[in-house]
Amino acid sequence: MKNRPIRLCFLIRALDFGGAQRQLAELVTRLDKTRFEVSVLTFYPGGLFWNAIEQAPGVRLVCLGKTGRWDVVRFLARLTACLRRLRPDVIHGYLGVANEWAWIGGRAVRARVIWGLRSSDMDVDRYDWTLRASMWASARLSAHVDLVIANSHAGLRHHVRRHGFRFPATAVVPNGIDTDRFRPRPDARDRVRRTWGVEDPDFLVGLVARLDPKKDHDTFLDGMARLARRHPRVRVVCVGNHPSKVARYRAGSRVAGILGARLRWEPVRDDMECVFPALDALVLSSAFGEGFPNVVGEAMAAGVPCVVTDVGDAARLLADPDRTVPPRNPEQLMRACESLLERSVDERRRLAANGRRRIVEHFGMERLVARTAALLEDTAGGRRPPPRRRPRRVTDTVRKI
Repeated sequence: MKNRPIRLCFLIRALDFGGAQRQLAELVTRLDKTRFEVSVLTFYPGGLFWNAIEQAPGVRLVCLGKTGRWDVVRFLARLTACLRRLRPDVIHGYLGVANEWAWIGGRAVRARVIWGLRSSDMDVDRYDWTLRASMWASARLSAHVDLVIANSHAGLRHHVRRHGFRFPATAVVPNGIDTDRFRPRPDARDRVRRTWGVEDPDFLVGLVARLDPKKDHDTFLDGMARLARRHPRVRVVCVGNHPSKVARYRAGSRVAGILGARLRWEPVRDDMECVFPALDALVLSSAFGEGFPNVVGEAMAAGVPCVVTDVGDAARLLADPDRTVPPRNPEQLMRACESLLERSVDERRRLAANGRRRIVEHFGMERLVARTAALLEDTAGGRRPPPRRRPRRVTDTVRKI
């Protein structure tokens, strides 16, 4: 091991639009290839970040070709065959069921196993039975992994307290934000707003999120409708969904049409660094399930003031109680956005500058890569803590870095 790079395999279900997928793409691109031999294994092909990882120098991308939920036996055979060829020192699961498969693969090839926890306070009753089964299985396997890396303090607490996870070793490593890519862009702001038909006096509020129960589009749209009734220059945009999903949502939602022509639905885009600056406010309306919300960090880095619900580590990231509201409360969400709208342009610019400064100083991509690399090297080298005792508090399990 001392004379060669650490062989590292990341395992993820797919590379679709999402904060975790973006983080993985950024991480594997930036890891030092003289220290790590990096492979990314996916269940399914394609996705927004497929090309970025496929084209990254020194990164091997392999699709295992899972054909569906019940393709288990053949998928296991393909996974273990691939791992035997790659002979990884460490397998790092990324998100949900990929963690469980990482544990199975690690046992098969005797590699060390790291799990990634990237959510908190998941309301499993809002999803089908497979998520509940997966959470139950993960809780029972959790004592047998080498390390868990959570991207939020809230996520780590939730898994331990709510679902009975028991980890031998843990670390909290907040996500990293590419502050060179996500920065104020006045030209992009003007261009995107013209394309969307948004005029200079308009106050454009955006939600960047896939249609998922945890993102709570209903609360967002309800709150924005109340805001729009009080302020005629308010415009609203939802970014990140395929038109077919939007159509299904509209068909089953009581609030989807209430904003009328003042609401735009935009599909998934790969130029979010140009989209964020077009906004006057970014809203995170999530009801549950967030860990470290990338979209908030990216918007702050782009110089956009944010309003967030108090889920996951969103409040810790924003660090402004005046713009943090309880989840599932459209009235308070409206009032926080209204308070921002009623500030002067100079006041909003100061908020934006302070937000960007906070991201640059505390949540830059370099910190994520350096902290993760150190943990990977420790795990591959076998430096593990002593056998654990049952923690009295969740904070007893956190290895601070």
